[in-house]
Amino acid sequence: MHKKAFIILLVLSFSLILNIGNANAKQQPLRRINQQLTDNLEEHQEYADSDPGNYDYAKYIQRIYYLNRKTIIIQVKPGFQEMTKNDKTSISNQAAALTRSVQSTDYSRPETIKVKCNKKVIGLKKPAQKNYQWK
Repeated sequence: MHKKAFIILLVLSFSLILNIGNANAKQQPLRRINQQLTDNLEEHQEYADSDPGNYDYAKYIQRIYYLNRKTIIIQVKPGFQEMTKNDKTSISNQAAALTRSVQSTDYSRPETIKVKCNKKVIGLKKPAQKNYQWK
C-alpha cells in the first residue's frame, strides 16, 4: 500500500470513529429524558389508580418518548380513539406537558407531537399549529 493511500485510509477511519462517537454522545440525553418520561408516566399511572380524578390522563397513555430532538411520540391505549376531540386534545396536552417537565433547555425548541395507537398516527400537532389534527 502506498504511503499516501495509507494516510488517507487512516484519516477516514479516524473520522468515522469520531462521527460514531459523536452520534452516540448526542443520543445519551435523549435516552435519559425518555427514561425519565417512562418513570414519571408510571408514577402518574399509579396516582391515577389510587386517587381517581387526579392524573386521569395517564390512564390512556401507554408510552411517551422523544423519537428525536424535534418529535415527541405519545403512544395511547385503544380506548383513546373513542373519546371526543376535546378529550383527546386535553389528554395529549397533559402528556406533552410531562415532556416539558423533564426536558433540558436543549429540547425547549418547538416540536412535532405525534399521537399513535397501535403504530398508526391518529393525531398530529406541528410547531406552527395551534390545534391537533385528529383522524
